[in-house]
Amino acid sequence: MRRFVTLVVVLLGAAACSGTDARSPTGTPSAQPNQSQASRPTTQESDATTIRLTVDNRSIKAQLADNPTAQDFADQLPLTLTFRDFNRLEKIAELPRPLTMEGVPEGDDPNIADIGYYAPSNDLVWYYGDVGYFNGIVRIGRFNSDDLDFINGQPEGFQVTIEQG
Repeated sequence: MRRFVTLVVVLLGAAACSGTDARSPTGTPSAQPNQSQASRPTTQESDATTIRLTVDNRSIKAQLADNPTAQDFADQLPLTLTFRDFNRLEKIAELPRPLTMEGVPEGDDPNIADIGYYAPSNDLVWYYGDVGYFNGIVRIGRFNSDDLDFINGQPEGFQVTIEQG
């Protein structure tokens, strides 16, 4: 399903460049907010919950965003999840239960090094490539971009323990 969505995004980008009306996978006009990077919400470190990700005996710190979806994720911790690569752009792992989508935008365009939640597949996502805007994405945190190469280099099916702190 996500491969189909990725293909649709590529086609939508081509349609946008050609001046035709871009459509979502359901055939309705795609609702993409017109926000500059500067006006997008960011994680405020002073208000954020710190989490620790343990990958292959290495500890990585990350900050959760101040939104209901991130708080719902924090309430599930600690977790041990098995991640896999998706499209050489993101690492994904299915969560034990869906997170709330109440009080958050219906979609987002995550940045590299963002931690996200993809509601349609109930996945926790670590973005190490540019995926573009999708309905169902909520940015729930951010890890240090210095850890990107380490995360990107992990083999298929690597396990991660995530805890508060």
